[in-house]
Amino acid sequence: MSQFNFDMPVERRRTRSFKWDANERMFGRADLLPFWVADMDFATPEPILRAIRSRLVHPVLGYEERPVAYVDAVRSWLDRRHGWDVPREWLMFCPPSTITGMYGLIMNLTAPGDGIVVPTPTYGPLIGLVAKTERRLIRNPLVEVDGRFRLDVDGLERAIDDGTRMLILCSPHNPTGRVFTREELEAVDALASDNKLVVLSDEVHADLVRPGGRHLPFGSLAKARSVTVVSPNKPFNTAGLPQATLVIPDPELRAVFQRFLDTTQLNHDHTFGGVAMMAAYNDCEHWLAAVLDYIDGNHRRVAEFLRDEVPGVGVHEAEATYLAWLDYRQLGLSEEEALERLTGRGGVALYGGSWFGDEGRGFLRMNVACPRQTLEEGLAGVRRALAD
Repeated sequence: MSQFNFDMPVERRRTRSFKWDANERMFGRADLLPFWVADMDFATPEPILRAIRSRLVHPVLGYEERPVAYVDAVRSWLDRRHGWDVPREWLMFCPPSTITGMYGLIMNLTAPGDGIVVPTPTYGPLIGLVAKTERRLIRNPLVEVDGRFRLDVDGLERAIDDGTRMLILCSPHNPTGRVFTREELEAVDALASDNKLVVLSDEVHADLVRPGGRHLPFGSLAKARSVTVVSPNKPFNTAGLPQATLVIPDPELRAVFQRFLDTTQLNHDHTFGGVAMMAAYNDCEHWLAAVLDYIDGNHRRVAEFLRDEVPGVGVHEAEATYLAWLDYRQLGLSEEEALERLTGRGGVALYGGSWFGDEGRGFLRMNVACPRQTLEEGLAGVRRALAD
């Protein structure tokens, strides 16, 4: 039996929780049970909280240097968890967020009008990075084969043109939960290398692979110039302390990114983010194993419930992440109708698939990182909304 009690609810209402306290602003009702935002409803691991409390013993919260122990913690984690022995000089850091770091690379490596390929559907802000910086979004829709989404390598080859400069990958994939195979990643890498594309690989869900699976970091196999972005925020529930590590093998890309950090004064560490990250990578591996087992059980429960209780709604089996990708295409409902039923009859808030691009219409994303009783209440809401 796990020493961690993930069945214990944590009251998050009225704590300025975006997930729980922004329901009315986002969905029009304050009393909804939220399954939309990608953070966990489990307590952050105690070693992380203890490290933050320990730091607060000292009364000054000024600028800080990044200690050697910080870099060692990241290198050790990547080696232990993913078999990737990363040279120290490849590691760069962007305390504000993964998206901030990727934004800096886009702004400094491409120009307005340049093409950036994005396999879709994908995490909405990745699409926004392209559209809102006036770059040209080149969609490369995933293909559905035997109920499983795959990277469309042939489509990617057709999509790349003379003005294409970059490819943005989300791996493991949000929202479908795919863990891409070596074959898929090597095919993408070969095309990127041949066409001189820089690949930005958002791998913030890398540590959330379900038991028995294995994530392969893109940068560990890439011949193309690549940037692999990792973070402890998703696996250890520290999204309020954003912390991002960028693995950049190419020295010219590192120089470009360093100029961005210096220009924007993002070269100082986040006091609590740093100590949280070191505690996560050094002291929380047992907690992560336990929470992954629990989340795996929640994924299995979602599949079982929908099969037995909600005809016409299926789920694409997630190989990673704590996000379930529900498929309601057989119901013939528009997204607007489905969401209205969920918030009205169901009393639950889920992301509509179009938030991840038009290719996501007909799907819903449901966050299953919550106590089992909360999940059951949410599934009952989905049944009330969509079973008929």
